[in-house]
Amino acid sequence: MLKFLLVVCCTLLQVVLFAQDKNELERKRKQTLQEIDMLNRQYNDIKKNQKQSIGQLTLIQNKIRLRNEVINTINKQVRAINGDINTSYIEMRRLKKDLDTLKMTYAHNVVYAYKNRSSYDFLNFLFSATNFNDAIRRIAYMKAYRSYRAEQLEVINKTELMYRDKITQLTNARKEKSAVLTDQSKEMGELVKDKEEQASVVNNLKKREKEINKDIATKKKQAQQLQASITAVINREIAAAKKEAKEREDKLRKDKETADRIAKENAKTNPTTTTTAPAVTAPVVKKEEPKKTESYLEYNKEDLALGNSFESNKGKLPFPVDNGYVSINFGSYVIPGTNIKGNQDFITIASPSGTSVKACFDGEVRSVFDVGGNTAVIIQHGKYFTTYSNLSSTNVSKGQTVKTGQVIGRVGTNIDGDGELNFVLARENQMINPSPWLRGR
Repeated sequence: MLKFLLVVCCTLLQVVLFAQDKNELERKRKQTLQEIDMLNRQYNDIKKNQKQSIGQLTLIQNKIRLRNEVINTINKQVRAINGDINTSYIEMRRLKKDLDTLKMTYAHNVVYAYKNRSSYDFLNFLFSATNFNDAIRRIAYMKAYRSYRAEQLEVINKTELMYRDKITQLTNARKEKSAVLTDQSKEMGELVKDKEEQASVVNNLKKREKEINKDIATKKKQAQQLQASITAVINREIAAAKKEAKEREDKLRKDKETADRIAKENAKTNPTTTTTAPAVTAPVVKKEEPKKTESYLEYNKEDLALGNSFESNKGKLPFPVDNGYVSINFGSYVIPGTNIKGNQDFITIASPSGTSVKACFDGEVRSVFDVGGNTAVIIQHGKYFTTYSNLSSTNVSKGQTVKTGQVIGRVGTNIDGDGELNFVLARENQMINPSPWLRGR
């Protein structure tokens, strides 16, 4: 009976583990398919523009990446199902063997009991006892033997049920595998279509190389203007913070000098008497000096706390728009098969024009200025600065305090007439890649 219970526990544990793995893979697959559906909607919107764009190519590349993830997940599901099927086969063979053994043993016991079924045999076994205690033990033995036969029958019935359950599980696993393989075939077909679409877009972009490179050059000039404005604002804030820090240090120094001068004057006007008293050593109190911070922008405790809070939220910052995707990444990029290439110190987010742009963290608006006919907003978060450029309109002004998720403006359009937002992240004067700081969508 104990062996049977151990077998049942191991079997249930295996079933639970396999179910957890398969459920997690299925959840991941559905989540990725939802992302693909969102990209498809965005792609259909951007496709209405007759001109092929880099953003359109980026979107297709993202679709292909996600499609490959779906296929890889399906492959893992197939492997998990195959493992489940193999385990079921092994369990079925073991259960069949145990069942045959149990039935054989039970049949042997039944035959033996049948042959010795008369009351005479039972009485002969009982009265052949040497004493009263031996007779009691023989009666207990006969009861235990009957209980053992009943338990054998129960174990056989339960083993048969487990065997039938394994057959059902195996049948279901085969059906599940068939359905997953069908989905895999479908996704492979969609992947082929996506790659064909990518090749078509690249071909059209190649035809527009001169025009696109001209647009990139125009955007580069705007980016340089934007970066110069950002640098000027940050330098202004650093200079102001440095001046404030110097004024505070000068005030502390003057206060100390005044205190020392007053102490000397008091010593002259109140000379010590000739009577000598036991010298008492006064405890030396060290005056706290202002902590030297790595950045003047974090000289104040409030700015330091805000900067540390911003830094601790790396990878958790909300996306600036609810409906959008990164069309051009930070750094250099090249369109394969063309002479189109560029470089930028920010990320470009494609989003329908007029979409609400939200602050990604608490901070204070340091500047609202014009860049190429559109507006940009700079928000300070301690020693960090976020800039939201190419806005058609703004909802904030310089000096205003903003909270995470607060709407600060609306997405404007680019040269091609598509909605676009440039998102810049700087640590003092150093431009850094915002993508690792934003949470997954």
